[in-house]
Amino acid sequence: MKIAQFVSSPASAILAAVLTLISLTVLVPAGAQTQSIAKQDGAEKGEVKWTCPMHLHYIADDFGTCPICGMDLVKVDPGASESAPADAAQRTTIVIAPETMQTMGVRIAKAEKSNFGRIIRSYGRIAENERLQTEMSARTEGWIEDLKIRAVGDQVKEGDLLFSMYAPEFIVSQRDYLDALKGNSRQRIQSIKTRLKAFGMQERAIEELEKKREELEFVPFYADRDGTVAMIELRPGSYVRRGTMLTRIQDYSQVWLMVSVSEKDLTFIEPGTAARVTFPNIPGREVYGKVEYVYPTVDAKTRTGQVRLVLENADGELRPGAFADVAFEVGAEMRLAVPSEAILNSGGARYVVASLGGGRFEPRAVSTGVTSGPWTEISGEIEAGDDIVVSGQFLIDSESALRESFRKLERLQLPLSLIKLDATQLAMFDHMVDAALYMHEALIDGYEVEPKFLDPALEVKTLLWPKFQHTQLAFVMEDAAKAIEKAKAAQTDSETRAALAELVAALEPWLREGAPQHYAEKKLLLLHDAESDRKWLQMAGKPVNPYGDGAAEAMPWPEPRPETAESAAASAATPAADPTPQPSIPGHQH
Repeated sequence: MKIAQFVSSPASAILAAVLTLISLTVLVPAGAQTQSIAKQDGAEKGEVKWTCPMHLHYIADDFGTCPICGMDLVKVDPGASESAPADAAQRTTIVIAPETMQTMGVRIAKAEKSNFGRIIRSYGRIAENERLQTEMSARTEGWIEDLKIRAVGDQVKEGDLLFSMYAPEFIVSQRDYLDALKGNSRQRIQSIKTRLKAFGMQERAIEELEKKREELEFVPFYADRDGTVAMIELRPGSYVRRGTMLTRIQDYSQVWLMVSVSEKDLTFIEPGTAARVTFPNIPGREVYGKVEYVYPTVDAKTRTGQVRLVLENADGELRPGAFADVAFEVGAEMRLAVPSEAILNSGGARYVVASLGGGRFEPRAVSTGVTSGPWTEISGEIEAGDDIVVSGQFLIDSESALRESFRKLERLQLPLSLIKLDATQLAMFDHMVDAALYMHEALIDGYEVEPKFLDPALEVKTLLWPKFQHTQLAFVMEDAAKAIEKAKAAQTDSETRAALAELVAALEPWLREGAPQHYAEKKLLLLHDAESDRKWLQMAGKPVNPYGDGAAEAMPWPEPRPETAESAAASAATPAADPTPQPSIPGHQH
C-alpha cells in the first residue's frame, strides 16, 4: 500500500513519503520492538546513554528518537566513536634504542611559555641625531683668526677653542661693557651684556673680559659639546658676513634610525615598541631599541610611514647613511612556544615529535602561530613542560609515517567483507541507501527530489571518513557522494534517473560484499532493468522500474560464507540477539 493512501491531498502525500523515508523507521515486529523497549526502560534505564547516529552531539538518558532528524537513538559506545578520528589522525609511536639516538644526534628541549608577539619586518637608514647637533653662524661681520679646526672629521671636546674672530662691533661693545662695569650700573651692565650675546659672544668669553678688564681684540669661540666637525666653511683670515654658517659639530655617540614601515603595519607600532636591528655592513652586530617617535604622515608614492628609533653608538660603527634591517615585535603576550627548528611540515600539516621517555617518541599534530626569533607559538597536542625533539626529529617522523603508511596500505587491501562497521556506523551508512530509496520513490510517484532531504546522506562521508578513509569503503562513499550531489542538482527526471543508477552502482559493492545479510534481513531488494542493466533499490514487494517499462529482475543476495557469517550477524545486530532497537532501511510497498 502506498503512503499516499493515508493522506488527503497529493502535497500531503509527498511530504509524508519524504518524512517517512528520511526518519529511518525501525522495521521490527511490533511485539519484539515493544518487548525490547520495555527491557531497556526497565533493567538498563539510567545505566546507558543514547545518541543519534547522525548527530553524535545529542545525548539522551532514555531510548527515543532524535529531535533533529527523527532517527531512532542507539546506545553510546564509550570507546568507539570518540577515539576513531584521533586514531586516524595520529602517527605511530616508535621506540629507538639509546645508541641509535646518539647516532641520530637527537636533542631534546621543552615546550615553554614565553612572552613575545608578532614580527613586522622593514628596513631603515641611519641618520644624525639632530638633538646632538650644534651649528655656529656669524651674527656680525668679521675676520677669522687662530683657526683650530681645519677639516671635516676633526674631533673636539667640550670647551675646546675652535677659532677667534675680529669684529668692530665686538670692540665697541666691549669698551661700553667695561665702562659700565666701572660705573657699577647693574641695568646698563645687563643691557650691554645682552648686546654682546646678540653679536655671538659666548658666556665664557664675557667672563674672560670681566677678569682681564680690557677688550679682547680677537674674541674666542669654544665648543659647546664633544663631537666631530661635520661641516666647516672657514679658513684662517677669511672674511665672514652676518648669517654665514661657520661650522657644525655633531655628536655621533647616539644616532637616529629612520625606518620606513608599510602603511598596513603602521597602526601596530607606537612609541615604546621594541625593535631588533641588524646591519648588512656589520655582520653579527645586533642592536635592540625602542620606537621614540612615529611620524604622522605617509608618503603618497611609497605608501610607507616613518618611524624613528634612537640607537647607542659609543664605538662609532653606526654610520649615517647606512642601511639596517629592522624587526618590530608587536602584540607581545605569554604564548606556548617551541624552537622553530622542532616543527615539521608534512603535506600541509605541522608536527612536533614528543619524547615520551624510555626511548619512545610520538609525532603530534600542532597548529603554529606567531614566530619571534628562534621561537614559534604552537597549540594542539603539546602542553607546557612537554619534552620535544629539536634535532633528529625528521628521521623519527619519517620512520613513524612509514610505519603508519604500511598499516594504511594493509587496511586499504582488506576486502569489503572484512571491514567491520558497528551498529552506529552501519546506521549512519544506511542514510546513503535511504537516498537511493528516496530517489526511486520520487521517480515512480512523480514528485521532485528535495535537495535538503539528501543532505543527511552527504554527511555520512564526513562522519565516517576519519575512520575508513584508508579502506575500500572510502571509494564507495566517494562515488556515492558524487552521485548524490548530481541528484541534488538534477532538474529533469532523466538526470535523476542517471544519478540514481550511478548511486546504486556505487553502493552495490558494499551491499553485496560488505553486509549483504544485513540488507537481506531488512527486506531490501536490489533490482536491475533487463534492457539498460541500470539498477535500483526498493523495499520488498512488487518491483517497480523507475527507468521505464522494461522487465525488472531481482538480484539475489549472496549466501553468507562460513567465515563471515558470525561477523555479518554481529553487524546486523537484530533484536533477537541484542535488545537494543537498531535503525533499518525505511521504505514502502507498492
